[in-house]
Amino acid sequence: MKKRYFLLMVLMALSLSSCFRFRLVKTTPYPPPPVQIDPEPTMVPTLALPTPEPTPIPETPTLPPTVEPEEPLVNLYAYGKDAQIYLFNPAEMSVVRIGDSKYPTGLGADCSLYTPRLSMDGHYLAFESNCGNAFIVYDLWEKSKIAEIPKHSSPDILGDTLLGWAENGKLYYTQMVGGCSFEPELKGPDRMEVYSYDSVSGGNRYEFDLPKVNSATHAYSIGILIDPKAEYVIAWNAACSVGMGTRFLLTTATGAYELEPASWPASFGDLSGHYSAFPAEQYVFGADGGKLYVLNGPGLEWDPNARLMYLAPGASEAQQIDMGSFSELVSQAPLVN
Repeated sequence: MKKRYFLLMVLMALSLSSCFRFRLVKTTPYPPPPVQIDPEPTMVPTLALPTPEPTPIPETPTLPPTVEPEEPLVNLYAYGKDAQIYLFNPAEMSVVRIGDSKYPTGLGADCSLYTPRLSMDGHYLAFESNCGNAFIVYDLWEKSKIAEIPKHSSPDILGDTLLGWAENGKLYYTQMVGGCSFEPELKGPDRMEVYSYDSVSGGNRYEFDLPKVNSATHAYSIGILIDPKAEYVIAWNAACSVGMGTRFLLTTATGAYELEPASWPASFGDLSGHYSAFPAEQYVFGADGGKLYVLNGPGLEWDPNARLMYLAPGASEAQQIDMGSFSELVSQAPLVN
């Protein structure tokens, strides 16, 4: 009995053991297959898009800069003779009359021309004309008249005058306001005004008055010359029906003046007290690299203090002329029409 019971217990134990193993086998999952992981992620290859062809830009042709024609600076000298104006070119040893075919003015052959004033670069020439009683401004490079400035003074009186060119490129001149009257009493102009003409803009501008240095009712001032820096003016103390008296020096910035100064400012050059610009005397004005030269004397002899430089034909350097006759120099030059 006990033996049978023991065998039954053994059989039950074996049955339970086999069921337990089956469940373990059934419920225990198999390990997943190994997966190989790359050390770096695999990138999707980027497709290269075709580069578009650049749109061609039409090339703008390079033009050379516009350069206004300029004539080389030469030593020109202007002088008056027999109511005509002449230009002497020592580099070419030639003399040209203003109004000839080379420098036509459009003025009649019977016009009297006088008081030449050369700009310091030799570009412009200003002078007076009795035809129309005016100042004429002439472009020597373009060979044409560019301005005609009417004179306010009567042709029978010495009133409006050309003072000259300054380094600022402007031409200075005077204009009389009023005139000389004799009835019911002798009376002079109201005032003498100084104007400037700009050759670039073509405009005129009032600058200042010439002072009246005499208290007489018929007294007035006549301009002679302005210095290259436009700082000083030489003028005459004049009077209607009487003529001219003493000279005076005006300082343009202050209006102060001095009668017959002992010396003239260096900007005029060494005038040695001889300069007057009275019509009975002859003067030559020249342009040489921005310098102003004045020639005086009835025989047109060079003033040694004028520092005139003469450039001989074919020479590379100018020679200073300390003596000699301008008339002789000009007589060697042919007149060019």
